[in-house]
Amino acid sequence: MKAVDLGLIEVVGPPSLSPDGRRAVVAVERADLADDRYYADLWLVPVDGDDGPTRLTTGEHDSEPCWSPDGRWLAFTRSVPGSGPQLHLLPAAGGEPRLLTRHPLGVGSPRWSPDSATLAYVARVPEPGRYVAPIAQTAAAEPPRRITGLRYRADGVGYTLDRPKQIFTIDVADGAITQHTAENADHGFPAWSPDGTRLAFVAARHPDRDTVPASDVFVLSRTDGRTTQVTRTSLRVSHPVFGAHGDRVYFLGTEIGDEFNETYLNPTSLWGVDLDAADPVPPRRLTDADTIDLVPPATGPALTVTDEGVLALVVRRGAVDLVRVADDGPADDAVRPGVPGVPVDLVAGPTQVLGYAVAAGVVVATVASDTEAGELCRVTPTGPRRLTAFGATLAAAVPLAPMHEVAGAAADGHPVHGWILRPAGTGPFPVILAVHGGPFRSFGWRLLDQAQACVEAGYVVVMGNPRGSAGYGAEHGRAVRHAFGDVDVQDLTALVDIAVEDFDGDPARVGVVGASYGGFMAAWLAATSDRFASAIVDRATVEWSDADIDDDVDYTHLYIGTDPETQRLKSPLTYAEDVSIPVLVVVAEQDLRCPPSQGRRFYSALRRRGRHTELLSFPGASHMFHDSGLPSHRRLRLEAIIDWFDATLPARSDDRSEPA
Repeated sequence: MKAVDLGLIEVVGPPSLSPDGRRAVVAVERADLADDRYYADLWLVPVDGDDGPTRLTTGEHDSEPCWSPDGRWLAFTRSVPGSGPQLHLLPAAGGEPRLLTRHPLGVGSPRWSPDSATLAYVARVPEPGRYVAPIAQTAAAEPPRRITGLRYRADGVGYTLDRPKQIFTIDVADGAITQHTAENADHGFPAWSPDGTRLAFVAARHPDRDTVPASDVFVLSRTDGRTTQVTRTSLRVSHPVFGAHGDRVYFLGTEIGDEFNETYLNPTSLWGVDLDAADPVPPRRLTDADTIDLVPPATGPALTVTDEGVLALVVRRGAVDLVRVADDGPADDAVRPGVPGVPVDLVAGPTQVLGYAVAAGVVVATVASDTEAGELCRVTPTGPRRLTAFGATLAAAVPLAPMHEVAGAAADGHPVHGWILRPAGTGPFPVILAVHGGPFRSFGWRLLDQAQACVEAGYVVVMGNPRGSAGYGAEHGRAVRHAFGDVDVQDLTALVDIAVEDFDGDPARVGVVGASYGGFMAAWLAATSDRFASAIVDRATVEWSDADIDDDVDYTHLYIGTDPETQRLKSPLTYAEDVSIPVLVVVAEQDLRCPPSQGRRFYSALRRRGRHTELLSFPGASHMFHDSGLPSHRRLRLEAIIDWFDATLPARSDDRSEPA
């Protein structure tokens, strides 16, 4: 696979299932390198597998399909160039889609009411005169923003204080739209009660939300308009869903900790709260805090209540599994069979479940693997049964390298886990250590274009989940708190040793590349380790003492601490004079997570000292552009990675013994 093959990858989104469980709809997205934009079509997939998928829409960017409970309609969002996504309605029996909304900044998260008469959704509401000016008027002509808090921007969005997300409903028969929230805070994740009289949603309405990264679940009565807060501002919450009888709400929640943003290194649990108790009761955690870490899909429901339990996704050692969790609630609650809190696997293995849907006792899921971007499968007792083959074009065009799972031990004896991809042929091969972002994220069983492109170029690729990564328990994730560049370095270098010893890697030709936290690690290793011959520092924080001034998430105090001397000692910029290897610095010019000024400073420090360094600056790009930015930028970044390592890793080593 090469960078130009990005356009062959078809990404299958989370499914929506017809009420009778017989038909599923998925959005399939592709990057068009010629048009430099993304297209996504909706496809109808029979669940019995007798017939292949049928395209329902074409020509635009259609996503978030949502089947009405009566089976008559399919709601979805459609984006066209120059406009945000808008709600559309497509008859399930066939026909043309009908435009439902015209919000200036677009909409998202459509959810049907139980009677199929109303759709709830989320839309940003701009201040008068902002973001919707005539084309001839530039943003520079807008009045100044008066900012009084710390959290007023978000990466990939920009300013948020003057366009908060609000909850809306629309009557699909007459098009009447009602705005249900108006507070100056983001609202999201609408969910209907079984009788359609209430809406649950999430918002951070507490007065100190700038410094306390909590959010709460609220329940809105459509009968009297009254809103009730049902959680206690001690969690970061998302994805609420009502229980079968409407007297309970389940949701994902992460403890915020006692200081700073500890939500960013704590596992996410399933929680439940009773709504009809005589006295308000605190939410109950339903999964183990130390071993179970739940994750939501990119779009669509994260939790589904069934008679046997609550369905959710859990991250485990690079896999994302679909599980069912039983509750220990009252006997009249529908969710009670099984051992409370102990997940029962529905889809598990060397795969990642990207989304799922349930109807009429049928479960379908979009499942990815190391050589597949995702295919729709029916979940059966004997395992997932594939219903689509959208990855066939890529597989037929280019060979895809499998990921080899490896395990070992760091210098201090801690177990290490990861994957290695090896090119065809005879080595020794140059090695690239790839470090993921986060750090409380993880590599895993999923097709990664960067890894595949590097293998095709002749490199052994090492991907691991060092201490600080998600999916290995709470202790593993918290191990790098105030300890960046310590135990995580031990884990990563142990994986490099495995690549050299067992996969024909050349110890004299090892490079490192990483973005975000991975970018920090690439800069840190370039300055403090003699194991690496070249580095790519991508969208990194390199100087911690001022990193919390201009980013949208305060990682500094969480991961490094408040002591100025510790911040200095943990900053790669402090050791710029010790860098002796070639370093490519990559910045995204609209990055609000790791501001481009950080990368520029590292580049300038190296350049002034006469080091071999270059700066690659992507205009208009945000922090996550490698996944969702312009296709041309993604292609150019991949080509730059290959070109840099081809040019800077030393000639083949002749001083190593033949591989075993």
